Amino acid sequence: MSRHFTSPSSVASDPSAGVSSSNPLDRVRVVLVETSLARNVGSAARAMMTMGLTRLVLAAPKHTGMLQSADAVALASGAGVVLAQAREVPTLAEAIADCHLAVAFTARMRELSHPYLPLREAARVAMDETASGEVALVFGNEAMCLSNDDVARCQLSAAIPANPVYSSLNLSQAVQVAAYEMMMSAQAFAPKPDHSRPLATVGDVDHLLAALEDAAIRSQFLDPDNPKRFDTRMRRLFTRAKLEREEVNILRGIIAALVKKH
Repeated sequence: MSRHFTSPSSVASDPSAGVSSSNPLDRVRVVLVETSLARNVGSAARAMMTMGLTRLVLAAPKHTGMLQSADAVALASGAGVVLAQAREVPTLAEAIADCHLAVAFTARMRELSHPYLPLREAARVAMDETASGEVALVFGNEAMCLSNDDVARCQLSAAIPANPVYSSLNLSQAVQVAAYEMMMSAQAFAPKPDHSRPLATVGDVDHLLAALEDAAIRSQFLDPDNPKRFDTRMRRLFTRAKLEREEVNILRGIIAALVKKH
C-alpha cells in the first residue's frame, strides 16, 4: 500500500531533475553526506549505474573536487556520466529540499517518530512515492554514518539486513544493495522472453508422442494392450521441457531413423 510523505520544503534545489521522465528510477537520487573518500564516490557511481540510477548528490563533502578526482574517475569504471552530472551542495537540507521522500539508511534504531523499515519494504514505499515526485536515498559517511539530525530530516529510515555477527558494509556496497532493491521494485531490466525460436505447439507434441508410442510398440518396449500411463508420463515430461518446434522435429527424425533401421 502506498504511503504519502510531505515534502520537507517547497523550494526546488534542482528544478531540471528528471521529474517528468517516464522512468521512475530517474526520480531517485543518491545523496552521500560528508563523504571523505573519493574512491567511495567513484565506487558508488559505478554501483548506481549498474542498477539504472544516475543521479548523485554530495552533501557537505569533506573535500572539494571529489567528483573530478582521479580516484573517483578510476573507481567509477565507465560510469563517468554519473560523476559528470553529479552535484555538490553544502548541506543535506539543500540536497533533499525538492524531494517528496528522503530515506535515511542507518544500521541502528533511532528514537524518532518516523517509520523504520527493512530495505525491501522501504524500497517499495520509495518507488511508490516516485509517482508523486522526487525520492532521495541518503547515506552517511564512511566513519560516522548519519547523525541524528540528518536522520530526523528524512521521513523514513531503512536498514539493510545483514549478518548480526558481521554486518559491516562499505559505503559503496550499501549503495549497491539499495540501488538493486530500487531497481527490482521498479521492475526495471527484467529479462525478456526469448521468442527467437518458436516453441512447440500442442499439436507438435501430440505428433511427437504418437511417433514415440508407435516406436515403443514396434520395439516391443510398450505393450499396446497394457500401456499403463505411458502417454500421460511422456506428455508431462515434454510439457516440463518446454520443447521448441525445432527440437520436436529433431526427436521425430531420430525416432523415424531408429524405426526404419529396426
